[in-house]
Amino acid sequence: MILKPRFEALPWVVRQGAVTALGWKNHRRRYGDAYKKWTKFLGQSNCWSVSDRLAWQRSTLLSLIELARAGTIHYARSLPLIEDLEKSETLEELLLHLPVLEKQSLRNHAHDFRNGDVAETVVTSTSGSTGSPMKVGHDDLSLQRRFAFLNDHLRLAGIKITDPSVRLSGRIFCDVGKRQIKPWLYNSAERQLFLSSYHLSPVHSAVISEKLNSLAPVLIDGYPSGILEVLRLLESSKSQLTSLKAIITTAETLHPDLRAKISELTGVPIMDYYSASEGVPIIQQCPFGTYHVRWQSGIFEVDDGKSIGFEGDGELICTSFVQDRTPLIRYRSGDTVSGLQQNINASCDCGLKTATVKQILGRVEDIIRTSDGRSLGMFTYRTLKDIEGLRETQVIQQDYADFKVNCVVAPGADPSKTREKIKEAFERALGYSIRLQFNNVEKIPQGPNGKVRLVISKIPRN
Repeated sequence: MILKPRFEALPWVVRQGAVTALGWKNHRRRYGDAYKKWTKFLGQSNCWSVSDRLAWQRSTLLSLIELARAGTIHYARSLPLIEDLEKSETLEELLLHLPVLEKQSLRNHAHDFRNGDVAETVVTSTSGSTGSPMKVGHDDLSLQRRFAFLNDHLRLAGIKITDPSVRLSGRIFCDVGKRQIKPWLYNSAERQLFLSSYHLSPVHSAVISEKLNSLAPVLIDGYPSGILEVLRLLESSKSQLTSLKAIITTAETLHPDLRAKISELTGVPIMDYYSASEGVPIIQQCPFGTYHVRWQSGIFEVDDGKSIGFEGDGELICTSFVQDRTPLIRYRSGDTVSGLQQNINASCDCGLKTATVKQILGRVEDIIRTSDGRSLGMFTYRTLKDIEGLRETQVIQQDYADFKVNCVVAPGADPSKTREKIKEAFERALGYSIRLQFNNVEKIPQGPNGKVRLVISKIPRN
């Protein structure tokens, strides 16, 4: 059997060529007619009245339901007939007729949610609230809608989509554990530098500092833990990015202490961004610190444990207007917020008039510490997203190279092979060998808050 080489093991020029080709392909996919249409629509609809917004959301929801009933197995069985739903006069009344979609239903029966009438062009993996990521399909038109919101987010900070930027994510594209001359790849189509979050160590500080100062990015976006590590490397090199206009944080929960440290090192607005790989609606923080609920992207409800409503604290129930291939209607996200308010007449200096949330609490996932001083957030997503047969997982880091993994393995999966794949994935991300204790359990115990902690690191934070 001929083994396909790992992408990060290929020569840099080959990897760079692949990123260039993919970058231009994605550029054409993301910025088509639907992107232009929605960019215009976002500007026009910002000043709509409350009644006009609710009427538009009700009409859009009915269209989504009709599309989902016609194209998917799940919604054809679970949703009421459209003619019955049209009798509901208000959006709130309409939603009450629709069942809440549990995450486990989507995870266990993904095929039933694929809309056969919508062409799938991209598949993403979620981070997995139980440590077991799921794959979700997307279509081009929905992607273009999402990028219209991204462009509008950048606009608030005076940034153009084509301005130079740095992206930090969990993707591995350089051999971890090896010193790199160029720990990055460059997407020329969007002037975006993909900086390896696995090489943010002192031995790379000089080349990273030189590259970033040469690029002069106006934006850094990605995992906040990775962004902080980059800023610390620059500080240690006595370098400062005077070109920066803003930082956008995604994926990880942006805790107040993390925000304060990033702010202290840059002095630019930190604009948190909430969405999810499934394609849920969007919440964007503006340069003035307000978390804006982008009502054109869908409907947010909150479940406080007693009832579901449009205001308050609790778990987000999402209905997405930016996901046609895998429709999400009253989808229980697993993420929590505090202070959802519908007072769209409250003014914000950024110019947006929307519902707001006070804070995105998100999911809490501890950071893995490495023996060479790196910090890896979103660790289960980085390592476990492509391993089949995992129902639930919990990672416990006893020491830098000592891990325990509690797993609920799917029926029919081979636990010994699953263990081997997990160990290989961990070592790929860490860049060194580890000891792995693998426990195949029936259920992972919940913490005091009723949730499973995906990662527990027993190494003290610096």
